[in-house]
Amino acid sequence: MSMVGLFWITGTAAHIGAPPNEPGPGVLLTEEGLTGLGADQSGRWTWDGIQRVTVAGAPVRSSVRRAAGLLLDTVITATFGGVDDGPVMFVRIETPTEEVELTAYAPTACYGPAECRLSQDLLDAYVNGRATPAALLDWGRTRQGGTPKRAEREELLAAWGGTPRRPEY
Repeated sequence: MSMVGLFWITGTAAHIGAPPNEPGPGVLLTEEGLTGLGADQSGRWTWDGIQRVTVAGAPVRSSVRRAAGLLLDTVITATFGGVDDGPVMFVRIETPTEEVELTAYAPTACYGPAECRLSQDLLDAYVNGRATPAALLDWGRTRQGGTPKRAEREELLAAWGGTPRRPEY
């Protein structure tokens, strides 16, 4: 298993966000398109039928306040014996006939801004036909080990989407 951007990649599958635990929500990424997983969000959308995909609510590293809020949530959850599946992200799919919002859990507490932007660029490339998930899925099948470091993740996302890596300012 590896996390690259907003994607959780294994040797057999890729997800936007973390793969769900039954019957939890999730979004499967395939060569053909996106599949909603979970009790309340089943459905399939093909890349050629999707006009736009956006991910909202991804936890982006932006401030000390955000980190303090995450720490407080964790402490409260642990104190009261609850289970926290992690931050929720919303995958919005627009087609000519519908708009759907799927839920997925973020596999990490905070992403870097560049990684989120490059992940969205990659989804845009899939929708616009500039790229397919083949490279991402092939990488997952051959990857031996865990999650790469930030710079390598950003380079992978840029390469998979055919987008030059943009410097952070």
